[in-house]
Amino acid sequence: MIKNFLKLIRWPNLLVVAITMGFLLVFLIHPLLGTPVFKSGLTLLEFIMLTTSVLLITIGGYIVNDLSDVNPDSVNKPGKNLIGEKFSTSAATQLYWITTLAGLALGTLFSYHLKQINYSLIFVFTAGLLWFYSSKYKCQPLVGNMVVAVLSSLSFVLVWLFSFFALSNQAQVFTATQSAFPLITRIVFIYAAFAFLVTLFREIVKDLEDFNGDYRFGCRTLPVAYGTGVAKVTALITGYLTVAGMAWAGWFFVKSGHQWLAGWFVLMVLALLAMQLKLHQADEKKDFSKLSLYSKLLMIMGVLSMVIFYLEI
Repeated sequence: MIKNFLKLIRWPNLLVVAITMGFLLVFLIHPLLGTPVFKSGLTLLEFIMLTTSVLLITIGGYIVNDLSDVNPDSVNKPGKNLIGEKFSTSAATQLYWITTLAGLALGTLFSYHLKQINYSLIFVFTAGLLWFYSSKYKCQPLVGNMVVAVLSSLSFVLVWLFSFFALSNQAQVFTATQSAFPLITRIVFIYAAFAFLVTLFREIVKDLEDFNGDYRFGCRTLPVAYGTGVAKVTALITGYLTVAGMAWAGWFFVKSGHQWLAGWFVLMVLALLAMQLKLHQADEKKDFSKLSLYSKLLMIMGVLSMVIFYLEI
C-alpha cells in the first residue's frame, strides 16, 4: 500500500522539487547575499513551511491529473493505472482535497507569518491552475503544456520572492544586502527560464508519447489537433530556444567569473543537442519515452549546477 501511495504522489519528482528549493536558498541566494542560511531571511521553520506547502499542492496536482487521465492511461499505460486498480476514485478524490487544502492552509499561514498575507493568493492561484489544467487546459493544444511549464518554474521564483519579503522584515540586513538583489534576481530568472523551457519541451514530447490514448479519448493535445509532425517541430523549436538560452547563460557566467559553471552549461547544451538529434529520428512511443526521461535528467543537471556555482564563489 505504501509503495503504491509513493508511486501515486510521484515521490522522486517531489524530492527533486524539495532539493531544488533547498539548493537555490543554500547554494545561490545566501552566498550572494553574504549572510548565513536561516540566520537572516527565511528561518528554517519558514522554509519548511514554504516547501511543505508547495509539495502538498504539487501532490494534489498529480492526483487530480491522474483522476482526469484514467481513460487515456488505460491505453497509454496499460496495467500501470493506480487509480481504479490500487486506489478507488473516491479515495483519490478525498486525498486530492486533503493535500490541496492542507497546502493552501499552510501557505496562507506562512504568508501571514511573513506579514505578506496577500501573497497567499499565489498558492490559491497555483492550486486552481492545477485543477483547471487537469479539467480543461490539458486537452487544449499547447495551453496545457505552457501551464505545466509555468508552474515548474514557479518554485524557483517563490524561494527568492519570499526570501526577499523575509529580508524586508529585517531592516538592517535588508539595507546591507540590497546591492546583491539585482544579480540574484537575474540568476534566479536564468534558472526559472531554464525550468520553463525544459519542462515545455518535455511536456510536448510526453504528448507525442501519449498520442494513441489521447486520440482515442478525444484529448486535443498538440499532436492530436495538428499532427505529430507539427508537434515534433514545436518540440524541436523549443529545444533550440533552450540551447540558445543555455549558451547565453554560459557566456553570462563566464563574464561573471564562473568558468566551471559555464563549462557545466556547455555539457548541458551538448546533452540537449544529442536529445534534439534523437527527436529528429524519433517515431515510436519508446523513442519519446526515452526523451522524456532524458529531459528529467537534464533538469537534474541544471539543479546540480547550483552546487558548482557555490563552489566557485
